[in-house]
Amino acid sequence: MSERKFWKKIKNNKFYLALTGIICAILLFFLVLYLAVPSYSFADIEPFNGEFIYNPYSEINRINYIDFRSESIENQGIKVYEFGYALGGARYLCLGYDKKRKIDYPFLQSVHYKQFNIDKLNKITRIVAPAHPTKGFKKGEMTHLDHYRVMEALSDGDNSLYYWDIALSNGHRVNIIATGKNYATACIGENDAESVLKSLETGNSYAVAYHGSLLEVPELQEVKLNNDTLVVSVSEKAKEIRFIGQNAIVKQQLSDVSEGQYVFKKDDTYIRTEIEFDDGNVLYLNPLVRHQYQYFFDLDKAKVMKGRTYLMWAVYIIVVLAFVRLIINNSKNANSGE
Repeated sequence: MSERKFWKKIKNNKFYLALTGIICAILLFFLVLYLAVPSYSFADIEPFNGEFIYNPYSEINRINYIDFRSESIENQGIKVYEFGYALGGARYLCLGYDKKRKIDYPFLQSVHYKQFNIDKLNKITRIVAPAHPTKGFKKGEMTHLDHYRVMEALSDGDNSLYYWDIALSNGHRVNIIATGKNYATACIGENDAESVLKSLETGNSYAVAYHGSLLEVPELQEVKLNNDTLVVSVSEKAKEIRFIGQNAIVKQQLSDVSEGQYVFKKDDTYIRTEIEFDDGNVLYLNPLVRHQYQYFFDLDKAKVMKGRTYLMWAVYIIVVLAFVRLIINNSKNANSGE
């Protein structure tokens, strides 16, 4: 009886009827929005491995310091915006976009929703970079997320270097960018949009944390790989050069040198280099990674599971139809009780 009275009250009151319709429309919208996301199959966690070592650095002939969040970035021909409306804080810095993505998932987001956003953004954006990851991503998600090449690992109020190492330790080749006050990204090559974006994609770049003027920051001069020996040199003597590997472990550190060498061990999956100077300036180099084949390419570690997705959609459709039928039946019962 109480249910009949409830539905009868809604039917006989235009305000309640309109409000119920609006609420149902909103719920249906978000239901369809969320159910449209497919399920992903993520490859088993596997660190970089193989007898070959990929060095992303070419000859360092010109360095361009860029803040991809600066107001002047579009003057360089690179369109940039930050995507993301989720309450959980998942954001993506989009570099070189054709159009902006307008759809996001504002409430709870699993790793499947975040991977789907990355894939959708990749279709309309040259480079997609998870932005200030510690604020919008879980550490466990970084072991799985794929199809992005760059991470904003340093920015104002956020240090996500450990998140970067999580991705690298799980076999995702990700390059670093730094943005904001006292941060910049050094792109190697010509100072045009295509060259800058290509340097980020290939890893022929590095991040800089600096104090004072960028003009006073010592420059990277060389990153060479001689057989299994990594050689890194800078324009001034460094306070410390650190070689960092799997699980963010410091494998070797050298003090008061302008050149450092590190010999890859058999169990080294990747090695990235941090170079710190006495004045607090730090250079963060992209990693050299192991790979299995003579010609390096990135493996696809996130794939849509079509069968499971279709099954999931079918189940949800049945549940929705059952719910709609329940509402209709309740409405009819209310009418019959008049």
